[in-house]
Amino acid sequence: MLLHAPFRTLLGFIGVLFCGVATSSAQRGEIRDNGAFFSDTAKAEAGRQMAEIGARFKREVVVETFKSVPDDLKQGVNLQDRAAQNRLFEQWALRQARDLKVNGVYILISKEPSHLQVLVGNETQRTLFQPRDRDALVSAMLAKLRDRKNDAALLEGIGLIATTMKSHVSTRSRAVAQNRPTESTDAETSSPWNWVIAAVLGMAVVWIVIGIFRAISNRGRSPDLAGGAGSSGGGFLTSLIGGMFGAAAGMWLYDQFSGNHSQDRGNDNFDDNESRRRDSDYSSSGDSFSDDSSSGDSGGGDSGGGDF
Repeated sequence: MLLHAPFRTLLGFIGVLFCGVATSSAQRGEIRDNGAFFSDTAKAEAGRQMAEIGARFKREVVVETFKSVPDDLKQGVNLQDRAAQNRLFEQWALRQARDLKVNGVYILISKEPSHLQVLVGNETQRTLFQPRDRDALVSAMLAKLRDRKNDAALLEGIGLIATTMKSHVSTRSRAVAQNRPTESTDAETSSPWNWVIAAVLGMAVVWIVIGIFRAISNRGRSPDLAGGAGSSGGGFLTSLIGGMFGAAAGMWLYDQFSGNHSQDRGNDNFDDNESRRRDSDYSSSGDSFSDDSSSGDSGGGDSGGGDF
């Protein structure tokens, strides 16, 4: 049993490493250009931005394009009916996002009928990409798609997602930073013994360090030299080093007792907490831009997509 323990540990480590690599791969996102909308150059640049989104925000962007609607989905659906068409694409995109377990933003584009659908996960839209951001993404991409600027639609869309998420995180970080002075003052006021404890512990560290340096410096000396001028000659350097070490230790101890160390990691804690919450449902947004409809009449609600 004991002989196999190292092997079990090694296998467990490999399993954790494999899961970490798989998660990182999923967080980079993906472009499945089955509809042949984009150039290789645009897909490469978009993939780079999507990898940055995954690394920084622990969210993925998945883009899928299709030449047409699958036969099993459009069977019995009147695609000339705009409301029925919007429901079809919303259900189709929702099915795709759930099958792929998208943890972030999912974008579906169809060539025939020409249609754009954007879904955002419920946890993602809570803090990183809100409903109004989703609507702005749909409008921006539709404008480019209507002009047949497919590469621009892709790059502008991914760029908008990245800058929007960054903006939301920065806003949250500034709010946390503004609360820090008050929290620090409250901690110091409510714990007046922090300085006393830190000072006592710092002095103890200094005393121990000085003792160690004296023991090292006296090693190998004769009793006369150890008690004479040679001993006192190294005392200043020993005391200086010990004092510097003790001051640093005292400041660290005070930081630990006062709780400031946890406040300085506010941004990291926010990112870590948010990344643990995976999307379990999705909302959809868009607008219709076909020739036989009035533009902007849907208001970018939570149903339907948009024609270009």
